[in-house]
Amino acid sequence: MTRARRLAAAAFRAAGRNGADHTVVHFDTTADETTRAAAPGAGHTRNERREAGVRVYRGGAVGVAYGTVDDASGLTELAERACLLAQRPPGDTAPTHRPPEPAVRTHRTPVTVDPAAVTVAERQELAREAVARALAMPGCDHAEAELSVHRRTTHLLFDDGGDLVKEAVQTGGWARATADGPSGPGVRTYPERTGRHASAGWEHIEALRLSDGAAAAAREAVLLARARLCPEGAGPVVIDSSQLALQLHESVGHPLEEDRILGWESDYAGGSFVTLQDVGHLAYGSEHVSVVADPTGTGVGATPWDDEGTPTAAAPLIERGTLVGLLSSRSVAAASGRPLTAAGARAEGAALPLVRMTNVNLLPGSGTEQDLLDTMGEGLLLSGNHSFSIDAHREVFHFTCELAWRIRGGQRVEPLRSPRYHGRTLDFWRSCARVAGPEEWTMHSVTFCMKGQPVQTARVGHGAAPALFSHVRYGSVQGAAPG
Repeated sequence: MTRARRLAAAAFRAAGRNGADHTVVHFDTTADETTRAAAPGAGHTRNERREAGVRVYRGGAVGVAYGTVDDASGLTELAERACLLAQRPPGDTAPTHRPPEPAVRTHRTPVTVDPAAVTVAERQELAREAVARALAMPGCDHAEAELSVHRRTTHLLFDDGGDLVKEAVQTGGWARATADGPSGPGVRTYPERTGRHASAGWEHIEALRLSDGAAAAAREAVLLARARLCPEGAGPVVIDSSQLALQLHESVGHPLEEDRILGWESDYAGGSFVTLQDVGHLAYGSEHVSVVADPTGTGVGATPWDDEGTPTAAAPLIERGTLVGLLSSRSVAAASGRPLTAAGARAEGAALPLVRMTNVNLLPGSGTEQDLLDTMGEGLLLSGNHSFSIDAHREVFHFTCELAWRIRGGQRVEPLRSPRYHGRTLDFWRSCARVAGPEEWTMHSVTFCMKGQPVQTARVGHGAAPALFSHVRYGSVQGAAPG
């Protein structure tokens, strides 16, 4: 018997003495390394967190206790505390949790180059090189670059014999350039503001070609420092894949989380305008909009099973504009009485798993970004998220971008600074006139998604290609307030 199984056995015994129907022990180790450079130097940090948690199901209620314990007495105390917490309010008739079938499995993110084999000096040199390339651009006044490595080992042990071990390895990075000019500071980030992360090894960082991207970001930062503000208006826009990924996150992913729909997250994260009755009927977008929850591939939400131990699989959420599925979990689906489609019970550390996105992807259409611009003729191309805001029910949103291009005759004719756009979720997605093809489709990442009380942070992926929208209201951050 392994040490983990011996420790779990102590928790199982304690939970059983206290009336638990089913018990899960969760061991979690998360390590994050960050390498950052800004002239003239570079630094490197590493943080590691180890947690153990006990989750008990008793009479339809769930209790979770976790902490930095690593001995049998500590696991026993966690189990006893979890049982005390597993109290259901009077009148609550939630069905008993049904555990997955017992299994013994292991999984590790496939990597070509293990980040552990890359020295700190090599990482710092790559970040410094990106900074130097940006600063070599005349007019670029400041530059910075960041590389990150995230490694998480999750070990789930079930009292019915299940034993799941998963090691996730994720890497990513970004470079940012700033230029001062007559219009004010111009800021441009490559490949996107919070970095592009993937379930992959160091080879992903090498493939980003941060030095080349930093030089391109510096060129556009200099242009923005001399550009005029984006004018107020409304009409067709093309939105690049990085910005569309965040739009997807905020106005599709979150509204389709079933616990939000049930009102379970209203205190902190808000609810949703979607109802359970909308599934199968609601026209969420145009016929060009198809969205899937896909836990496979290189997105940072990739996982073969969730933190309840439920095997995951790709599932449609929107098919040719119609809402057909929700993001959920085994526990939440049991409470709602709906079939479980896209399993996504995920926890930060050993906390209570919440319904989260894995990788929520907009399926590609056909053609290139230039084809979209040619089709649009005149309008705006919006690129690179700067900030966002969306109401508690995910109906009304405001996004600002780093850069807009005025398009005339399908060509970029003028850069515009501080662009923003705003609208209503259903109106926006219903106005989608075309999505570019697989050759333009890119997997992006959101590594800061917060939810729950206490707050948990999740890492989720979003694949998207640029898309054309027929009618969007836009303006500038310094312009008139949106209506």
